This record gives sequence, structure tokens and C-alpha cells, in this order.
Amino acid sequence: MRVYVVKILDSVFADIDEIAEFIVSISSPEHAVRYVQELQAEIMSLRYLAGIIPESRYQTVRQYHPCAKQLRTRNRKLNIIFHTEGNLAIVDKILPSKMIIN
Repeated sequence: MRVYVVKILDSVFADIDEIAEFIVSISSPEHAVRYVQELQAEIMSLRYLAGIIPESRYQTVRQYHPCAKQLRTRNRKLNIIFHTEGNLAIVDKILPSKMIIN
């Protein structure tokens, strides 16, 4: 099994901050922290999963990279958009599942 190094673009950290702020606005800071920790764990699972996930067929996803892949989070509300280059799994964006349409 191939192990990838996960690289997260700065724009993804901004996405995570927006998600956390939204959760705080509708729930609590503790819930936001827990959710972000779970999201970070799912991102890090790309160390092992990046090589077995196929390229996305959705144009919405492929606008971030021609060979983009997507990993749906456990709660199915978000998609982690990434691509691979050599031994790197580069996370490009976190998108709500509802935004992936074609």
C-alpha cells in the first residue's frame, strides 16, 4: 500500500475556518472544534486512500484540477477535493456536497 504525504493549500484552511464559524453561529464552539477535528482526521486519511480513489467525473470538481478526486466526508455533507502528484496528495478545496452538480 502506497503512503502519501498530505499537503493542504492555504485556501483549504480558509474553508475550514468558514465551516467552523458557521457551526459556532448555529451551535457551540465546542461542537465546532469537534467537527473540525473530525474533518482534519478525514483529510489525513488521504495518506492511505488517495491512491485508490478514482478521478472525479464531475466538472464542478475538475475545475480545481484536471485530475481532481473527491472524498465525501462521513456525514456526506462535504467533499474534500484533492489531486495526487507523485507521493503527494494535495487538498485543493472543501465543498458542500450540494454544490457538486455535474
